[in-house]
Amino acid sequence: MSEHVHLTMEQKIFELDLSVEATSAYIVVASILTDNLRPNWPTIRSRWTVSEEALGRALEELSVRNVLVKRHSSDGEALYYTSPSSLWR
Repeated sequence: MSEHVHLTMEQKIFELDLSVEATSAYIVVASILTDNLRPNWPTIRSRWTVSEEALGRALEELSVRNVLVKRHSSDGEALYYTSPSSLWR
C-alpha cells in the first residue's frame, strides 16, 4: 500500500459509478482533510446527514474501491484518508 495521502477532492469520483452515499462520504472525508481535521468516525459523523449504518456502508464501499485507506492511530483509532485517484478501482 502506498503511504501517500491525497488531500484534494478528485473530480474522478463522479465517474466511478459509486452509490450516492459513497460519493457523499468521499466528499465529506475530502473536506475534513482539506480543513486539516482528524478524519475519524466522530468527525466524519458530525458532517454526515444520513444514518450511521449508511455511513458505515459508504466507507466500506470506498475502502473496497481503494478510494479511502483506513489507517489506525497509535491509540488504535480508525482514521480514513483519501488515496490518489490513480489507485482507485
